[in-house]
Order: sequence, then structure tokens, then C-alpha cells
Amino acid sequence: MKLAMIMGSPKMRGSISAHLIKEMTKSIGDAGDVFVFNAAKTERFDEVLSCDRLVFVFPLYYDSLPSHVISYLEQLDAFIKEHPTGKKPSVYAVCNLGFYEGYQTKWALGRIQCWANAVGLPWKAGLGIGAGPFIPHLPPEARKRTDKGKEQFLQLLHSGAADDNIYTEPDIPKEMFVEMGNAQWIPLLEANGLTVDDVLHP
Repeated sequence: MKLAMIMGSPKMRGSISAHLIKEMTKSIGDAGDVFVFNAAKTERFDEVLSCDRLVFVFPLYYDSLPSHVISYLEQLDAFIKEHPTGKKPSVYAVCNLGFYEGYQTKWALGRIQCWANAVGLPWKAGLGIGAGPFIPHLPPEARKRTDKGKEQFLQLLHSGAADDNIYTEPDIPKEMFVEMGNAQWIPLLEANGLTVDDVLHP
């Protein structure tokens, strides 16, 4: 099994998307060969399409896809039309977001599904992960739901089966998540000479 992990974060390093790709690659282990591609570089489409699974991994931007991921999909679409082959890799997607509810990724995952349907590739499943930036920093007991969602998604990836999208968030109350966020961004505002009122009422 050959898997193409398509990195959709614009960050050069330290992104949650890169963290998730690293986690999935480790979990797949010897069960498959993982090749990582960057959606910011629209090249090597022949290598991407030679894989058995395409896994788009990206952050949620305004309830949708980052603009360079949209451009990548458009150019990959054009390549498929210009170079038709009998091979039809399955399509999966993993989207993380800074808000709490993983369900908010529904529309972004749906756009990947629509693209797959339009280019004639079989859509299989998506994973939406809420509170993404916090996940690596939480203790194991606060990641049980998120870890379960990832495990279910990996099982689908291994088997090639199709299923409903999986939405998950950490095992902490939303109120606690908000407090954790405030503890980070408010001091950053103050360090840059701004106040909460400057942001809420510019």
C-alpha cells in the first residue's frame, strides 16, 4: 500500500498538520509506504497519483480550505484530465481547527469530497479534529476522544473502507478550552501593546 500524505499547512515548520502526518506515518509503520507532498508545490503529480491512497491534511481556514490547497486541487484536476490512467487512488482528508468543535470541519471536508467526486476518484472518509493546536500539549487522559477518532480513521485508511466522517475534540470542557486559549492570546496582545478591547472593538 502506497500512501500520499499531502501537507496543506502554509507553515514551514511546527504545524499541527505536520504533527498529524508524523503521527499517522508512525502508526502505519511497515503496513505501507508513506510519501509526503506539499500542497504549496504543484509538482510531482504523477508520483501522487501512483499511490493507492491520497490523504489531504490541512488546517481549517474560514470554514474552508487554505487558498493554496484549492489551487493544488485545481491543478491536480487539470493534470488528471490531461493524463488519464486506469488507476484511481482513494481520497481521504484530515482537517484540524483552532475552535473546539471538530464538527466545524464538516464543510471543508465536504469540499474535498466534492473535488474527489468531480475528478472521478473514490471518496472514503474524513477526520475533523477540534482544538487542534492544543492536542499535542494535553495529557493522555484529556486526549482519549481525539485518540479514538484518530484510531478509527487509521483503521479506515488501512482497510480502504468508506464510512461517515469522524469528528472529535479533546476530553476537556469547552469552558476550560476557552480559558486555556485566553491564557495564551491575551498576554501576547499585551506584549504587543494591545488590549482585548482593541481586538473586539477595533
